[in-house]
Amino acid sequence: MVQFFIALILMVVIMLIGFPISFSMGISSVVYILITDPHNITEVPIRMFTGLNSFVLLALPFFMFAAELMIRSGVSKKLFDFIKFFFGRIRGGLAIVNVLVSTVFGSISGSSLSDIASLGKIEINAMLEDGYDKHFTCAITAASALQSPLIPPSIIALMYAAVTGLSAGAVLMGGLVPGLLLGGSQISYVVLMGKKLNFPKHTERYSRAEIKRIIKDGLIAIVMPLIILGGIVFGIVTPTEAAGVAVVYALFVGLLVFRNLKMKDIIESLWAASKSTANLFLIVSFSSIFSWVMGIQQIPDKLAIYLLSVVHSPYTLLLLICIFLIIVGMLMDTGAAIILFAPILSQITYKAGINPIHFAIVMLLDLVIGLITPPVGLTLYATCVVGEEKFEDLVKAEVPFIIIGFALLALVAYFPEISLFVPRIFHLF
Repeated sequence: MVQFFIALILMVVIMLIGFPISFSMGISSVVYILITDPHNITEVPIRMFTGLNSFVLLALPFFMFAAELMIRSGVSKKLFDFIKFFFGRIRGGLAIVNVLVSTVFGSISGSSLSDIASLGKIEINAMLEDGYDKHFTCAITAASALQSPLIPPSIIALMYAAVTGLSAGAVLMGGLVPGLLLGGSQISYVVLMGKKLNFPKHTERYSRAEIKRIIKDGLIAIVMPLIILGGIVFGIVTPTEAAGVAVVYALFVGLLVFRNLKMKDIIESLWAASKSTANLFLIVSFSSIFSWVMGIQQIPDKLAIYLLSVVHSPYTLLLLICIFLIIVGMLMDTGAAIILFAPILSQITYKAGINPIHFAIVMLLDLVIGLITPPVGLTLYATCVVGEEKFEDLVKAEVPFIIIGFALLALVAYFPEISLFVPRIFHLF
């Protein structure tokens, strides 16, 4: 046990001096093996391969590739115009559009950073031109991007399912209602504060030709998430097969419908998806060594026994874990946190009687809120770059949305049916 904690401290130190998380986990695991039993060093390549030998993980590069294709096809702008046409005329309409577009786009990209990269500039510029305060504009743009990692197809949900062995479909669909509730609560805030903050109304008029084009392009863009969600919940395709279908549809739309996707765009999409996938797969492969090391030491079992001897209520245990994950989410990349902590925490909560799908969504939501929580908050930094905003000003404006996120977290944590409702209806677990 002492050797394990030495390796754990080494991993933290290596990360703090700037090493990538994947290499930090790999180096500390190898050091632990060399300290305890050098003969086990032959297990390193085997465990790295085993960590990647998962059918579920195949979905990640396909979803990333599909998202890149749709971004380069201009889908984000078409979605924005489509939703703005219906909701832009009410008070605070463009703020509501900001949330709705990110919610819909989340079911295409599965990543908050993709949302900011493709929609951020469009949303921020449109709201500023309409007279919105810059701080509020950037704050709601960052907050609305949080729906993307929750609403299927969620990249982090697929990663969670892969490292814990849960049903990918159940984890994916478990995030649907919390994701929609998060978007709905942000819209409610805009509606309630509309008059007080003097949000403007959008008064743009459209010709018949423009209306026809906007509706046609918008419906084409929305079909993709419907295909993904419908295919998974009705058992027509697995999440991995749905990812392949998404790529085919993205190519079809870009090449034959919108006709604005060039060979250069496809190559750039492949390259971007390959880099993102390689980074994730490195983390997964090295983390599998770390998980194996924890298995040798029986760390999850020992922690579970200790915590359950101290904390007798599963609700108290869930509260403590949520507080821990809030801190983790503030400081660490979401994907890395899932790979590092999900195998341990999922076992502890399962032994405490907490439904594993329910805990999966609690953990995902907890870490996602960390994306807009200082001192790190990756989505905050991305929004600062896109919106040319100061970090401290954005943090101040973000406070209401952070509070909304924590309130929803409490709701999801203590009312399991919010996350279990959809997977149970479609018999996904």
